[in-house]
Amino acid sequence: MTNTKEEDYEKLLYDIFEWGTLPQRFSLEEENLKLNYISDVYDSIILKDIVERIGIKDITTFNIILQYILETEGKEFSATNISDYLSSEHREVSTETIYNYLENMCSAFIINKVNRYDVHGKTVLKTLNKYYTSDLGIKKIKAHSQDINYSMCLENMVYNDLISRKYKVYVGKTKKGEVDFVAERYGEIKYIQVCYMLGEDGGETIEREFGAFKDIDDNYEKYVLSLEKGNRSRNGIKHMNIIDFLLQGE
Repeated sequence: MTNTKEEDYEKLLYDIFEWGTLPQRFSLEEENLKLNYISDVYDSIILKDIVERIGIKDITTFNIILQYILETEGKEFSATNISDYLSSEHREVSTETIYNYLENMCSAFIINKVNRYDVHGKTVLKTLNKYYTSDLGIKKIKAHSQDINYSMCLENMVYNDLISRKYKVYVGKTKKGEVDFVAERYGEIKYIQVCYMLGEDGGETIEREFGAFKDIDDNYEKYVLSLEKGNRSRNGIKHMNIIDFLLQGE
């Protein structure tokens, strides 16, 4: 019995969670070959685009900072927290150096910085931004933990998909919380919540995800994306299967 197209897409999704989307790795079957390929791509970026260009001498600290970003991905960034983390690794690094390393990681397209957006004040905020990796495969070679956080992977994939569609993407700050993404293009805005599984109606997860929009009173589209099939839309908020969202190709 052959798989349906939906099953094939879901299988591909979980494969990307683990190995990312670097083109050549799809032609490799053995895990060690995939790991070597991803490592070679990363090392070439580090050596050519960053180390040689700006003269970084402490590559170990650079990698530790990247590891920290990958393991706290999707959380509000704090230079104090990362300084404390480096101190626990017996490394003292200035805040200026930390920000310089992060800026160069972004310029080399290893990670992306996402600013917060005050939904009510309609302003971009410069503090407590978040970072997402440009390709999930980097986690396979750099993150300390090999446990896959499916919710965070989905969030990361949606972010990467939105910027590939030329959206300007922010983390939405509301009066009492936040919305995963505020996506703006051509003057139109979409508010998006990303969730691995919503669970049963009336449960904590579904109430939290749909409830994230309760303080937003404008008429722009609001989406909750998850892996569930079927339509869980309510109160003008659209629910959509995340694979369908990724495939719609607007």
